[in-house]
Amino acid sequence: MRSTIEDTLAESRERYLAPVRRSVRPYLQAVFPGSDLAFAEDFRPAGLDRGGALEAHDLLSDGTREQIAILVRLALGSLLAQGGEPVPIILDDALVFSDDERMERMFDALSLAARAQQVIVLTCRTRAFGALGGRLLSLEPVRGGLSDGASGV
Repeated sequence: MRSTIEDTLAESRERYLAPVRRSVRPYLQAVFPGSDLAFAEDFRPAGLDRGGALEAHDLLSDGTREQIAILVRLALGSLLAQGGEPVPIILDDALVFSDDERMERMFDALSLAARAQQVIVLTCRTRAFGALGGRLLSLEPVRGGLSDGASGV
């Protein structure tokens, strides 16, 4: 009975992860060509398989872990959009651990995602993200406080 339950759980897990694997693949290939993402039993990324050598997630650099997290978010957003529930992808001060070359590859993945859904990047590093393109919006400070008799309450 234990074996049957374990097999059923493994089969269910794989059935759930199969669309995620398919959806993350184009983004993953843009950043880590020839690699694949391994998932743990609890659905967290377990590591990066580069040419048959699995690198455990815990041993990856902060930048690589951050990039994988973003790629998985892009993939999940893509799955929701394919299911008729498009959602914007919002990244706040992302890619702080990325070197220039990896940042360019991440921009390729973000651009790929932006073809099908809205990608919003909040950052104070406008020069670094300028190459990403898109529409630049900025917040201006309010001068003179509240106007027209409005109260701050």
